[in-house]
Amino acid sequence: FPNRAAFDLSVDGKKFSIEKVDDFTVRLSTPEIYAPFLETVGGVGLLPKHELEPAFRDGSLLKAWNVSIAQKEPRRLLATGAFRLRSYQPAERIVFEANPHYWRADAQGVRLPYVDFLVTKLVKDANASTLAFATGQTDAEGLSPDNVAWIDRYASRYGFSVFNRGPSPNTGFIWFNQNPGRDTSGKPFVAPHKLAWFTDRRFRQAISHGIDREGLVRGVLFGRGQPLWGPETPANKKWYNPNVTQYPFNPARSKELLTQAGFQLGSDQKLRDRLGNVVEFTLNTNQENQLRANMATAFKENMRDLGITVNLSFLDFGTLVGKIQDSYDYEAGMLGLTGGGDPAGGISVYSSKGRLHQWHPNQKTPATPWEARIDQLMSDQLHTLDYPTRKKYFDEVQKIMSDETPYIYLVTANAYVGLKDRWKNIRIPPLGSLIWNLDELWTPLLTP
Repeated sequence: FPNRAAFDLSVDGKKFSIEKVDDFTVRLSTPEIYAPFLETVGGVGLLPKHELEPAFRDGSLLKAWNVSIAQKEPRRLLATGAFRLRSYQPAERIVFEANPHYWRADAQGVRLPYVDFLVTKLVKDANASTLAFATGQTDAEGLSPDNVAWIDRYASRYGFSVFNRGPSPNTGFIWFNQNPGRDTSGKPFVAPHKLAWFTDRRFRQAISHGIDREGLVRGVLFGRGQPLWGPETPANKKWYNPNVTQYPFNPARSKELLTQAGFQLGSDQKLRDRLGNVVEFTLNTNQENQLRANMATAFKENMRDLGITVNLSFLDFGTLVGKIQDSYDYEAGMLGLTGGGDPAGGISVYSSKGRLHQWHPNQKTPATPWEARIDQLMSDQLHTLDYPTRKKYFDEVQKIMSDETPYIYLVTANAYVGLKDRWKNIRIPPLGSLIWNLDELWTPLLTP
């Protein structure tokens, strides 16, 4: 069965050993030092053997818990958390009830959670979810920075507050397809002359210097963010390297780098390579993300000032992922990744063998010396428990990523959350879920 946890429970392809000690204890042994062991094991969910073993043995595990079961027999979907499923109404709501078997209790011995029910309202998209919160229909919501100003105007009317948690751990970037392979018909994934551009570090650095990130912060994020120069944002205080290479907006420097790489601006104000090819490419991004679409439009204008033509293609997310991970039929992409955790969480991105190594995934051997160096550093940081040593290795990874610019990082938005004022025991974290301590929350009011 597809199981990321089972894949993660290994070191360099060697699996952890798992041994039952007694009815309440399991011993896991690693084949060698594995630094993120606690983070990895702590995220592994447990499944009830008495409920699912028959399905596991007959090969129907993935069908055992399905929508029909959720609707007709919700109690069969067992849980060890603070809540268990009470009812599911497709396209409307999911209702959870307090789990009477939950293990936690407060200092007075009262079993948690304090609240009896949790309702998840199902809506068609992020805009509908935001509107539901802003008009008092829901209690908590993550907020996009471009929505903060108008939502805040309704705070006193509907009794909620908006909190700025500082820089988001999420990254946003542009990258070029550097995959030299061919499709089943023998056609190159990328036209050879464009592949030559995309694999030239000077070209990528020129593009980076040509992006007005401060303009993106002002015009797209309404001042609620900051430029991003590397794979981690300041939100990840434990692992963030502030000393990566930066590419401030400098069209003159862009033109210098392009000239060094053999590009020339013609009398028609179009940039051409040394063979006379006009520099033009298509940038793909997902149509569901309006902030990203706005950034793509601004990027297109920045590139026009350099004589580069950028065509924008807005695709549904599934189609875009298919191009990136399966067909490789694209020239450039704009997406983002969720950061903020242990470096081990990004191995599939940084490793040249990784499926998420988007500019050139699934390499049999590293295509470049700098990718080989990153491979070594990511392996080294896994095999020591000494934090300063791990930090040194990962700092170098971040520096290489900024120097080589396989990802051209853009901006990071501030993270905003909204919450009804009636809730108590709120402890807003800099990272993660606003209601991470959901089992401890309570309210003196039972009606909106």
